[in-house]
Amino acid sequence: MAHGIFITGTGTEIGKTVIAGGLAAALKHARTNVGVMKPISTGDIADAQFLKHAAHVDDELAAINPIYLRHPLAPSVAARIENREIDLSCIETGFAALQQKYDFVIVEGVGGIAVPLRDDFLVAHLIHQLRLPVLIVAAAGLGTLNHTLLTVAFAQRFGLQIAGIVLNRHIPEAAGLAEATNPVEIEKLTDIPVIGVVPYEKRLDTAQPDPAFLADFMNQHIAWRKLGIL
Repeated sequence: MAHGIFITGTGTEIGKTVIAGGLAAALKHARTNVGVMKPISTGDIADAQFLKHAAHVDDELAAINPIYLRHPLAPSVAARIENREIDLSCIETGFAALQQKYDFVIVEGVGGIAVPLRDDFLVAHLIHQLRLPVLIVAAAGLGTLNHTLLTVAFAQRFGLQIAGIVLNRHIPEAAGLAEATNPVEIEKLTDIPVIGVVPYEKRLDTAQPDPAFLADFMNQHIAWRKLGIL
């Protein structure tokens, strides 16, 4: 079994946290000893709280989210404004500790794959450093072909292993032709499997959704076993 996966997105506010937490809940339901991590958060710690709740783990929030910056900006910019130095070693140390405790660790990034954590260090560098395969979360609708292809190309430039792509309808709008045709086009253009198309679900648009419902919902819409997790 793989030891973990890194969840990144084609941009911010794309629904990474729901997918990451949903995957954790589904694995927990399948009796996998799963842990979660949000190495860096900006603006608030809501993502880390969501992951902790979804995975039903007893870790302190500081272990799940070792670096928190107040300003909702790229970490490098927020750190500069707050006159702070981002200590990347605490991420590696924290991740290693979670690996010792859990059989599988789901790590959620901040923003997209090219977001700078420090001026010379991007999210892609962190993924490479943690030696994790990547699951890309993309919007389901119009415009996602361009955003997804750019994200895939950037990940490949860094030599990252892309395990799959999830298309997520993270806002309540009617599906159209783009949503119907995008999965096939993305697979054809990237040669990477689209392992799920997740519809918008109001019951998940909350800070603490029912973990059992979350697990069942993800099991219905994401073929996560294709990731080789179990």
